[in-house]
Amino acid sequence: MHIIIIGSSTGGPRVLFDIFSDFPSIQAAIIIVQHMPLSTTPRFAKRLSQICQLDVIIPKGGEHIKPKSLYIAPGDTHLILRNNEEILLTSTEKVNFVRPAIDVTMLTLTPDSRNQYTGIILSGMGCDGAEGLLHMKSLGATTVVQNPDSCTIKSMPEAAIRICDVDKIINPIEIRSFLLNQK
Repeated sequence: MHIIIIGSSTGGPRVLFDIFSDFPSIQAAIIIVQHMPLSTTPRFAKRLSQICQLDVIIPKGGEHIKPKSLYIAPGDTHLILRNNEEILLTSTEKVNFVRPAIDVTMLTLTPDSRNQYTGIILSGMGCDGAEGLLHMKSLGATTVVQNPDSCTIKSMPEAAIRICDVDKIINPIEIRSFLLNQK
């Protein structure tokens, strides 16, 4: 299965809405880790479900990821993947001062020749996602960051670029095109 993990923070929702507007169903399981409070997660998920053809899910824990689905980490909860297929939720301590943390999700991926991975870091403050993207790269993932010049806050993409030899540094419209061309 193709597993795509997208991490974003400040400025991320607008970019995500641009990327997923009129987005068709694709053969990938997409996980979004957006820094947000729990109270805003349902509205965020509802908006995404209105603009794309993917099955948008706020997991409760125990779900097995499947293609043509977009999973949103619930606010104030870390999302981890067990065996690269089952979603588990935890309220353990904040990582990089946030929960959910992008690094927590990305770092739970393990080597698995049955899967293809893509990691994407969008606009945001801080360094969350940089270590996770580096880990994903070590597993053979394609790594993408939003061009810092197109970000509301560019420190998350810049942190990823500093420590990871990312494959693509591109604008949101190019990220959309890239995702549409994934198998």
